[in-house]
Amino acid sequence: MIFDRNEKKEVIALLGAGSMGTAIVRRIAAGRKILLGDISEKNLEKVSHDFQYCGYDVETMIVNALEKDSVEAFAQKAAVLGNVMYFIDTAGASPHQTNSEHILKLDMVGTGYAVDAFGKVMAKGSAGLIISSQTGYMYPIPYETEQEILTTPTEKLMELPFIKEVAMQNSGLAYMIAKRINHLQVMKAAATT
Repeated sequence: MIFDRNEKKEVIALLGAGSMGTAIVRRIAAGRKILLGDISEKNLEKVSHDFQYCGYDVETMIVNALEKDSVEAFAQKAAVLGNVMYFIDTAGASPHQTNSEHILKLDMVGTGYAVDAFGKVMAKGSAGLIISSQTGYMYPIPYETEQEILTTPTEKLMELPFIKEVAMQNSGLAYMIAKRINHLQVMKAAATT
């Protein structure tokens, strides 16, 4: 007789192990493997301990969402653990926390790295959740500019004239534009995978 020892659990990967992401994971994690990624080792230890105390199967990895190689390594680790069925990205910064450049690098480029990396490892029938904001609808980007954004590789987004000339004006505007670009990145990934 062979018993299922949960050796082939579905994987949930969370990038940005803050309260919003962990609340989402708790709702869907029963019987699944959780991979937590965050830049803070202290935060990973605390959140991992909390999950383990509640009986969840958890692994952690330090991830710098600003670095493409770090995000890709996180996605690869998730894939090694099993079928990646859920990816949640809550890594980001608000206009009250930092300047325009950092918001664009983390919320726009970093999220793009995550969308690109997890688009390659997600299993059939999987789902991704990029925590964005309704502010992504508050600043309309001209159609031609959206098309340019959609055809620009993630690592080149900061070089676009629209980003340099418009998005860098202030942190609030940078945040709105980054969130709109998140919507575009997800639409592009959904259409091409």
